[in-house]
Amino acid sequence: MKDDFGSFDGLQSFEANGIEESSLGSASSFSSFGMDTESLQPSISTQSAGTSGNANSLEEYGLQVIQELSANGILPTPYNYRIYFEKLLEDKSQAFRDDAFQYVEVDQRPEEKQAALESKVLKTQSYMASTLNQVEALLKNLKLLQNILKKHEKEVETTTNAIALQNIITIFQKELDKLGEVAGHQLQDIKTMHEKTLASIQGISDEVICNSVYGIYNKRFLEKRVLAEVNSVNVGGYKSSLLLVRVSKSLQSRITSDKTAVVINRSLSKMLQKVANRSDIVAYYEAGIFGILLSHSDKDAAKRFANRLIEKVVGINIIVNDEEIPLSVCTGIVEINEFSKQKEIIKNGLEALKKASSGNVSFMVFGES
Repeated sequence: MKDDFGSFDGLQSFEANGIEESSLGSASSFSSFGMDTESLQPSISTQSAGTSGNANSLEEYGLQVIQELSANGILPTPYNYRIYFEKLLEDKSQAFRDDAFQYVEVDQRPEEKQAALESKVLKTQSYMASTLNQVEALLKNLKLLQNILKKHEKEVETTTNAIALQNIITIFQKELDKLGEVAGHQLQDIKTMHEKTLASIQGISDEVICNSVYGIYNKRFLEKRVLAEVNSVNVGGYKSSLLLVRVSKSLQSRITSDKTAVVINRSLSKMLQKVANRSDIVAYYEAGIFGILLSHSDKDAAKRFANRLIEKVVGINIIVNDEEIPLSVCTGIVEINEFSKQKEIIKNGLEALKKASSGNVSFMVFGES
C-alpha cells in the first residue's frame, strides 16, 4: 500500500491534489519546480551501452528505465524514475506511449500544484486590493459630501435673500448630481470586484483537500481518489478497498452535543492515522464518518486493517458527560475490483457501515452476510 506521494508531518501522504489536471503528454509551465538537480546529473540519454532501445512490452520498458538510471548513476527514486519513464517514451510509437501513459499518475507534482494555487491566491489578492481601493475612493467622496453639506449649511444660515438662497440650492443640487454620478460608478465597480473576489475565493476553496477540524483529507478529495482508484484498478488489474468508519451505535446514543462529537471524532481520527500506512488515504467524509482508501489491498487486507483498528481502540476511554466510557467503532468495507462501478463504491460502503452499526458488529463487508 505504498505509492509515490510525499507526506507532511501529521498527515498521511498529504499532497495538494485537485488543483488542475495536467495533460499527460505535455510539459507543465511549472515543470522546473522541485527538480532533483543533483541526482539528475549527468543529463539523460535515451540509450546506453547496457540497454536495448527495443522494449516491446511495458514490463520490458520498466526494466529499461531502471537500467538507464543505473547506467547513468542516477538514484532510482520515484521522482527520477518518472522523469526517465517519460523521457524514454520519446522514441516509442504513439500507440506504445498511449498505453504507457495509462499507468502514469496523472496528478501534478506537489510543487506544480502549489504554484497553481499560489497563482489563484495572488489573483484573489489583486481583486481584494482593487476592492479596497474602490472603497477608499468612495469614502473620500462621502467625506467630500459631508464637507459640502457643512459649507452650504453655513451659507444658508447667513443668507436672507431669496434669490441668493435659490442659487445656493441650485449649486448644491448640481454638486449632489455630480457626486452621485461618480459614487454610482464607484459602487458598481465595488460590486463587480466584490463578485470577482467571491468567485476567486470560492475557486480556492474548491481546491482545498484538507478538513481543518480533524487535520486529514476532506470528502471532496476522498471521492476524487476513489474514482481515480477505480480507473487504476481497471487498468492495472489489482484490487483495492474502501473502509468507512464511525463510532459504534451505542456510543453515538450517548453523544448529546456537537462539541462532544468533535472531541470523540478527533480521538478516532488520530487513531486511524496511527493504524494507516503513510500511503493510505485517511479522510473525513461527513456526519461522523471517516474514510480510508487502501490501494492494492483486497477485502481480506481491509479486514486485517479493521481488526488492527479494533485492537488499537480497545482500552481507550472517552469522557462523555462527566462519564468515562470505552471508545468503540464499527466499519463498512467495500472492495474495489474490475467489476466495481464508480458511483456505487461509496454507496455500498455506507450500506455495509449501516449493517455493521445496526448489527452491533465491528465490521461488515459489502456483499457478505
